[in-house]
Amino acid sequence: MIHSSIKPPVKQAAFSLLELVVVIVIIGILAAVATARFGSSNSFEGRAAAAELVNRLRFAQQLAMNNTSRTIVATVTATSLDIEADGSSLSGYPFDFSSEYDVSFSTASFTYTTLGETTATTLTVTPSSGVNVCVSSAGYARLC
Repeated sequence: MIHSSIKPPVKQAAFSLLELVVVIVIIGILAAVATARFGSSNSFEGRAAAAELVNRLRFAQQLAMNNTSRTIVATVTATSLDIEADGSSLSGYPFDFSSEYDVSFSTASFTYTTLGETTATTLTVTPSSGVNVCVSSAGYARLC
């Protein structure tokens, strides 16, 4: 009896050329989106600086409401914020944004009442990060 040494064909697991091309195209699209989203730090920096300005303006408003015998004035220049109580700058102020951020703001001055109210104003952030800083007549500062 003759034994045949014919073996059944071995199945090989592999990716087809089409599957590889599709994966490469998807990776390319994801890389393009990620580069556009994370490529420029200016928008993140502008948003962070605007958020810090909002926090510091809210502090000035709270200070005016807590210290009703003092006049609180917050002055925003292109690169700094000064908070004064009865004409004297608070400790740590003026705060220089240019030491931490590469942005500038439009200028404004806010005199807070004992209820925390002030003049409604919109401060622009340059370069544009898609957000501005809005201060309502109630004195509430927010990103807008």
